[in-house]
Amino acid sequence: MYAQKKPIENTHIVRERDRRRSRELWAVLALGVPIGAFLLLFTWQNLEVIRLGHEATRLQKQKQEIENANKALQLELDRRTSLAAVEQRAVTLGFQRTDPRVVVMVQRAAFDSAPTPHTQLPPPGPR
Repeated sequence: MYAQKKPIENTHIVRERDRRRSRELWAVLALGVPIGAFLLLFTWQNLEVIRLGHEATRLQKQKQEIENANKALQLELDRRTSLAAVEQRAVTLGFQRTDPRVVVMVQRAAFDSAPTPHTQLPPPGPR
């Protein structure tokens, strides 16, 4: 009814190398490794191009935002330094208009000449 199989003792059998199969394995590896390396580098390069494209887009947006902020700050500076705004601020601080006849003009040439080393300054006066 039931057939019993006799166990085969094959521990003493040594298998020879299949030289043709080894050559085929090395041939596949010799072709597969360079192709795999090429595909890996190609994929890495494409991913790097995509990443750099995203980075360039982000930097362009950041540049545009900075330019817009700069324009807004220039407008704010122009608004605050306009003559009307300065006059209004001076009036709120309590300044009054000066009579043009009392204004003394100082020539710039007096400040451009540097003192010579032989020039001595007068001694400081009493406080």
